[in-house]
Amino acid sequence: MISDIEEFIKSFHGQRRRTQWVVDAVPLEKTHWRPWPGELSPAEIICRIAAGHLMYAGAIAFNIWEVDDYESAATNWDDALSYFHFKTEAALDLLRPLPNSILKEKCRRPDDNLPTTTWRFLLAMLEHEIHHRSQLNTYLMLMNARQPNMGGITIETVREIARKARASFNEEADVPHAGE
Repeated sequence: MISDIEEFIKSFHGQRRRTQWVVDAVPLEKTHWRPWPGELSPAEIICRIAAGHLMYAGAIAFNIWEVDDYESAATNWDDALSYFHFKTEAALDLLRPLPNSILKEKCRRPDDNLPTTTWRFLLAMLEHEIHHRSQLNTYLMLMNARQPNMGGITIETVREIARKARASFNEEADVPHAGE
């Protein structure tokens, strides 16, 4: 459960930094590339991310569901980047003055389904960004462009460390390997 808006914003900035690494990896000549007709381009994706931030923040702050016209901001990469940064900060500015108590309140959903606890919409805001970051990473792979290292521990790294640790332990203990 998210219980503190400022702590959420700090965590959000960490996620945002990772998204920026992926955005920065998009080759300039591919900013309007699409894997097939009808799919979003990288420029449209980053604008959609920011529009999502503003949508969720507006719903939390004002109980109003609106989606900004992000498509018009994606006509060129520089405008898309500006929109991405400006609208995300505008969304966070809507959240900053809110009391933490709002996170426990119920918020109306746009589909008029059962109201949802407000903190869940903050989580949805993060999930929305992570989803589109993954989409951009997939695009980078399809473009044959280098994907950024997200700074985490990889499965391959853990396997290699574990393999070396087992080998070292087996040598020290003179334990036969499995299957011997």
